[in-house]
Amino acid sequence: MKSLLIADDHLMFGNAMAYMLSQLDPNVRVVAVGSVDQTLEQMETDGPFDLVLLDYDMPRTNGLQGLQLIQQQFPGQTVGMLSGRTDAHLVKSAIDGGAIGWLPKAMSEEPLLHALRMMAAGGRFIPKEVLAELKQLEDRWGSLTQTETQVANLVAEGLTDKEIAARMELSPKTVENHVRALLKKAGAVNRTKFAVMFMTERK
Repeated sequence: MKSLLIADDHLMFGNAMAYMLSQLDPNVRVVAVGSVDQTLEQMETDGPFDLVLLDYDMPRTNGLQGLQLIQQQFPGQTVGMLSGRTDAHLVKSAIDGGAIGWLPKAMSEEPLLHALRMMAAGGRFIPKEVLAELKQLEDRWGSLTQTETQVANLVAEGLTDKEIAARMELSPKTVENHVRALLKKAGAVNRTKFAVMFMTERK
């Protein structure tokens, strides 16, 4: 890794991280900016970078929106996310959106440098604890059949078993069995809890 661009609206953090990395590896050129707009400007004048690191929580344009803008304007640029949060749903959204990885701000120096080098080289980095949560989500929803997914979507929309049966041309008893199995698989105590879990975890 020879060049890194860090975007964080708390410039003190970005500059401190840039200084720390320069001490760990003097051969790396690190630039810190405070917004997505400044990121795009910096890339226009000084890019491409081996890696662009975007803070998730930035005002006006957050990291995920910045990721989309970079992909539109600079196709092929490797982008990773940086955040104080490690919510599995946010990480999944970022990875699905094209991010190469997700770095917690609490990482210590050497593991951070290793993760940055890995991402700059094209390797995906996700914290171990988040990987475990993502696997749980995949185990919960990844094995649904097409019919189960249709039933789950209609339950999430608030339809009754009878309404789902009419919509899908199934017997009410078949739908009832599907719903019972879905609630058990999700570990949801009722349809409302299931709907919330399905709509949030399947994002």
